[in-house]
Amino acid sequence: MHEKIIAGWDPGRLNNKLYLEDRKIINMNAICSGYERRTLEEETGDLINFLDVDIYRNEEFLGRYFVGSMAYRFNRGDLRWSTNGIPKFQDVETGNDEIVKLVTHLAYANYKPKEQIVAYYRLGTGVPTEEYFEQPQLLNSFTQVLKHEYKVVFKHPLFRDAVVKVKIPDVHFKPEGTASVVSMCYTDDLKPNNDVKRHLEKGCIIGLNIGSSTSDVAFMNSKMQFESYGFFGLPVGSSNPLNEIRSKLYKEYGYDVTKVKLDYLIRNYPKVKYKGKTINLEEIQKQPFANMVSLLKTKFFDKVEMKGMDIGEAGALFISGGTSIMTERELHNFIPGVPTIMSSDPLFEDARGYFLEAKFNAVKEKETQKQIFSNEEIEVE
Repeated sequence: MHEKIIAGWDPGRLNNKLYLEDRKIINMNAICSGYERRTLEEETGDLINFLDVDIYRNEEFLGRYFVGSMAYRFNRGDLRWSTNGIPKFQDVETGNDEIVKLVTHLAYANYKPKEQIVAYYRLGTGVPTEEYFEQPQLLNSFTQVLKHEYKVVFKHPLFRDAVVKVKIPDVHFKPEGTASVVSMCYTDDLKPNNDVKRHLEKGCIIGLNIGSSTSDVAFMNSKMQFESYGFFGLPVGSSNPLNEIRSKLYKEYGYDVTKVKLDYLIRNYPKVKYKGKTINLEEIQKQPFANMVSLLKTKFFDKVEMKGMDIGEAGALFISGGTSIMTERELHNFIPGVPTIMSSDPLFEDARGYFLEAKFNAVKEKETQKQIFSNEEIEVE
């Protein structure tokens, strides 16, 4: 029996997040065909920026790929992002992009220079709420494809001939809305934290996870179980304000920038320069993101009213997702009279929730094995 590495993988539209017991790894959600590059001098930097890989499924060669930042910088016009409005794992039926990005991420987390190793995973992952309930066949297809063995050969010299075989015998799916709530409610040793108990004494906990193209809602009752009526998605996310800002930058400054780069710039730099002109990103982003929160509120309360739900007695609203970092002030008092609790790690909250889901299942499996295979010594005839 091989020991399985427990991992949570959050496939975002802009970035993919991997959560492990001892570290977190974020990678740009981009991919393109790989090729032999000519370099004049030795390259240096963070190795996640040099994911040039050959991928094999069992004995079948799937191709050479650049993944993440490598694809963004060195593509030859064939850069591929996850597309808004398209189910995340749909390409499993027609291509290999999602599989390649996942197994490369998992292999990167465990590679060793000059060595060939095998990594076994118990994986927790998920998709937006509406996709989870409306596209179960895609999740089944994705799970079946993951049952194969994948070999990742790192081509860049910095990896020094590292090879990782990735095996994923166990996959656990959750809707995005539930993953972040689970993460905010439970400690690393799978126990409810004290704040959660206090909130649940007053009423249910509502989870709101704000993504790039959708936002997901989940309701947790006093028994820490999710209510089936409380699952729904909203077609609002950071893509709305980012597209508005992109349009403004191109119109006023002639600056044509991708969504993923703009997202990175806004998170890291209050001001940037383009062709000698200073662009005040901190100021420019305020109104578009405020508009997004207003739209999100409208969609949320419309949906709640349509479902006939009473949310005024909720114990707390838990908000997570990378976009919440830029809209924290506007999100407070989202539901009047209900405490708003912001995630302390919004970018990785979903990934950690998937990690905990996989961990819960590992514990259940061990308990089941104990019941089946008792250590008690008995006399037989």
